[in-house]
Amino acid sequence: MDKNNGQFQRKENSSLEKTRSVTKDSSTHRGDGNPSTLSHSQTVGARGPVLEQDNVLHETLETFVNTKIIERPVHVKGFGAFGYFQTIHSMAEYTTLSFLQNPGQQIPVTVRFSLAVSTKGTPDTSRNVRGFSTKFYTDEGIFDLLCNHIPVFIVRDPIRFSEAINALMPSPVNNLIDPERFWSFVAKAPESIHFVVRLFSDAGTAKSFRHIPGHSVNTFVWKNTQDVRRYVKYHWVPFGGVKYIDSQEAARLNGENPDIAGSDLYETIVKGNTVEYGLYVQLMNPDDVAMLPFDPLDNTKIWDEQLYPLLPVGQMVLNRNPDNYMEQVEKLAYSPSNLLDGAELSDDKMLQGRANIYWDSQRRRLGPDFRSIPINQQKDWSPASLVTSGNGRYVEGRLVRSDLPKQDDFTQAGQYYHALSFVNQDHLINNLSAELAVISPEIRKVILKYLFQASSELGERVDRQINLQTKELGK
Repeated sequence: MDKNNGQFQRKENSSLEKTRSVTKDSSTHRGDGNPSTLSHSQTVGARGPVLEQDNVLHETLETFVNTKIIERPVHVKGFGAFGYFQTIHSMAEYTTLSFLQNPGQQIPVTVRFSLAVSTKGTPDTSRNVRGFSTKFYTDEGIFDLLCNHIPVFIVRDPIRFSEAINALMPSPVNNLIDPERFWSFVAKAPESIHFVVRLFSDAGTAKSFRHIPGHSVNTFVWKNTQDVRRYVKYHWVPFGGVKYIDSQEAARLNGENPDIAGSDLYETIVKGNTVEYGLYVQLMNPDDVAMLPFDPLDNTKIWDEQLYPLLPVGQMVLNRNPDNYMEQVEKLAYSPSNLLDGAELSDDKMLQGRANIYWDSQRRRLGPDFRSIPINQQKDWSPASLVTSGNGRYVEGRLVRSDLPKQDDFTQAGQYYHALSFVNQDHLINNLSAELAVISPEIRKVILKYLFQASSELGERVDRQINLQTKELGK
């Protein structure tokens, strides 16, 4: 591994090298400990007034007030690390992606872990979706893989994306989290129940990025040299195993160490240890759509691993921390449209909606020239470099606004519940009932109806626990 790592370091992407700028001491003191003249504004006499012509003062303050950039609309709090990806199993049978052709190939990567609904001060152990985004620096260009640690999303149509995110955000009235806002949205979006039962299980609370999985959630397309297309979903599996915590430990750590996941990642690498994940894919013949009880392009669903097993692809090793957070992490610009030959967008509605809006967000946040920022830089990039839904496809149909024909919003939610251990089932029941006990009876009734449709046992247990809690509150 050390030999391979050395080879990797020698060929590391020059764009990454440009970002290695150790923060210099900006002190304005002389070597003898006394302040230099740059510690003082230019004035008329020792007591002032300060002169408008003092461009040193102006630029000092101007630099300060423009230090921060616009925050991301979501995934605000994040941490980064560098390393490499090594292909272990050739994927040449399925895709022409250049970095997946030959076992032993190594390329540099940058990873950003994040909290989906967050501010800079959100505790790392809060009940949340964790983002897991990877930028692969290949000889052909940059390939981005955006993942979440929960394998499904809350809605399947991009037109409801902003509505869903706003429901998770603090109230615009008082800037406080309001459970009524979130659950009233869920009541209007039955497809969200699968996401909800996962989020309110222990999978919603984690204390280490080293022990979370990553899932592409959306379905992409791989194309091989014979132009055969297959649907593909990507999955990261942590070598250290998947580990979550319960709501009690999460609440304790919220106060004791709100940055525990970020510091754990950083300190692990500082100590000379690596953080490693395996990359796996699920592949599906598009013709299978006809025999499935759900639409595989529905991002509120997962694919059965018995029918579509995880195929091992390669290994990612994170072994270096950022030394300039602003340039190397905050200015990272990911997009699901950052694809290379051999990978395409599928007709997954949410993926299609995300395809362009990420670029718009980066332009607003980082400026129109964000691709020239070293951490995002791709040699000889032009709009013609972009890969879309592929060439050679014939699409015909009526223009409509409609849901998918196959919906089945509850089966997989129930299957997830029954697959949990008894202890984790108890945690899910307690977490859901604690939330539902404090919302309006009208909304609670709708949510309970959904839970009963997912699993009569799940619905009955949550209903019973709510009744116990409301009796306690009434004492």
